[in-house]
Amino acid sequence: MTKVHPFDPASIPNFALGLRGQLPPTCPESIHQESHLRLMDAGMSNNLPIYPLLRPGRGIDVVIAFDASAEAKKDNWIKVVEGYARQRQIKGWPMGAGWPSDSETSEEIAEELKQVEDRAQKPNALKNNTQKLPPGNDLSHCTVWVGNKTEHTTGQEPPPCKRLDIEDEAHDSHVMSSDAGIAVIYFPLTANDKVPGVDPQTSDFLSTWNFVYTPEEIESVVSLARANFEEGKEQTRRTIRAVWMRKRDARLEEEKHAREMRKRLRMRRGQPLGTVGVGEGDHFS
Repeated sequence: MTKVHPFDPASIPNFALGLRGQLPPTCPESIHQESHLRLMDAGMSNNLPIYPLLRPGRGIDVVIAFDASAEAKKDNWIKVVEGYARQRQIKGWPMGAGWPSDSETSEEIAEELKQVEDRAQKPNALKNNTQKLPPGNDLSHCTVWVGNKTEHTTGQEPPPCKRLDIEDEAHDSHVMSSDAGIAVIYFPLTANDKVPGVDPQTSDFLSTWNFVYTPEEIESVVSLARANFEEGKEQTRRTIRAVWMRKRDARLEEEKHAREMRKRLRMRRGQPLGTVGVGEGDHFS
């Protein structure tokens, strides 16, 4: 029987030395002298690892978030991202996305939003979002929001997001709009009638503090996740396809504009249209 020894980074001198040249210049020099790397769960800030996707330059078009939180309807992590987006001035994030929990009062919702405001250091930025969502906007197995990237002046309230309904005939047109921003496809781990007896809010084995699962319990959780994904599979496919079509149309428009500019340049130079110069494609050169 082979005995396997656990890997100990301390057994390797300068364990982090191999990271030199691969980390951002903002990282402290001391990290290259450490024998242990200390990591922190991003749940200290947000249970959904969305923040790294919103860094400038990433150019994210679609975010698919699978939320395995036990109390997704109570802990609205999508709404928390809004404070980060405001603070970092992220363009196109679906402002106003989220939902109030069934047990929250209007005062509690207003207080939560005020806390997000304080973190974002944008006073009164969310004052228009302190009302409960209208009926029909409760959390479902799959919820899709699309933001708006329309330019607005400083201090002006960003354009509100659009919550998409797969039954809406204008579903695809909302995503394909030229001013559409980031599309967020959200899958929470919620109870599903197709998987009876499994509810993240009431099933004891799904508690945050349970670290031991039986094979049957594991299979039941996987079955619940699969059933929930099936509920939103078609809307996910349609949303991604609409985003692709929007980007395709934008690319074709840019190419058309480039051809027009080349045509005008040839006209300005007095070159005949529809011809090529020597060395630009003729087989004699």
